[in-house]
Amino acid sequence: MIYLDNAATTPVDPQVAQVIAQSLGEDFANPSSLYKIGAQTENKISSARRQIAGYIGAKEDEVYFTSCASESNNIAIYGLSMARKNWANKIVTTGYEHPAVRKPLENLKEMGFTVVNVNPKADGNIDPAEIVDAVDSKTALVTLIHVNNETGAVLDVKSLCEKIKAKNKRTVIHIDATQSFMKTPIDVTKIPCDAMAFSGHKIYAPKGIGGLYLKKGTNIKTVMAGGGQEKGLRAGTENIHYILGLAKACELLNGNIKKNFNHYTKLKAHLLEGLAQFDNVVVNSPENAMPYTVNFSFMNYRSETLLHFLEADEIYISSGSACSKGAASHTLSVMGVDAKRIDSSIRVSFGIHTTTEDIDTFIAALKKASEKLQKVKK
Repeated sequence: MIYLDNAATTPVDPQVAQVIAQSLGEDFANPSSLYKIGAQTENKISSARRQIAGYIGAKEDEVYFTSCASESNNIAIYGLSMARKNWANKIVTTGYEHPAVRKPLENLKEMGFTVVNVNPKADGNIDPAEIVDAVDSKTALVTLIHVNNETGAVLDVKSLCEKIKAKNKRTVIHIDATQSFMKTPIDVTKIPCDAMAFSGHKIYAPKGIGGLYLKKGTNIKTVMAGGGQEKGLRAGTENIHYILGLAKACELLNGNIKKNFNHYTKLKAHLLEGLAQFDNVVVNSPENAMPYTVNFSFMNYRSETLLHFLEADEIYISSGSACSKGAASHTLSVMGVDAKRIDSSIRVSFGIHTTTEDIDTFIAALKKASEKLQKVKK
């Protein structure tokens, strides 16, 4: 099997699975319980929280555990916006956000907020100045995706946050770091954002665990009430087993971020070299995109047809955002890409176990596809 869809999800690392399996047998007590074994469970959660916070330069009490990045985004976007509705009704965002950000913003728009979308240019990049220019005295929230999940386009969030805060220090900034967390260095002591979402299943932990960084002292409304867990921000008994698994996944990646980044860079160069032999390939990812995601169009062949052809050889790619289940690429649409090119677009995303041999096999499979599949009529 050759798995090239790591932006959708990653396989669980065996060491992570081992930590979870051990916890399932040992850590059954509710961490909110007052007796000894409950306190022991709570201490393990605190240790994991402290560990993960350290990897992004945060304080222990600034990290909250959730079920996924989608939930983290929802908590931040609704909570931060509603806490400021008495003086601000404007939200600024990019036009190529993940649905976990776009959908809450659509709901907030119906609730009276004005939402300004800054779309990417034809090359896939967003002009940072357009984001800053859109901020005014009534801007409650700016929410930005650090690395786009479809093309790998990256925003300089440090510079953006500094300029936004300089223009309106009351505006809060949320970062969706789902595709960048533990893949590129992140230090919230240097990035003046107020919130940041991240996920476990993008970094070799299971689905069902995520996190939210929330800067200490940031005013936020509770949008998920219950038993008061996570300091009242996110109700529900903590998933101790997956929390420990997430901490282990972060530990395994933390010391290898630079090495893995160099690995992805070599894989991307190798892929682009292989794609150069086809006269029907158009690369959709920006030249300066993160190296672990490459989006391109294999013109004249429908992406869904190509996906299933490759699947027969146990080669797995994506035709866009996995959360959209085959819908036309939102990111490419707002880039102004024509329908035929979108219909032929596929996403290849590397993992730490991807090899150049995997890429060679993929390129060979594309050659076979171009010979056997019927072209789409122009």
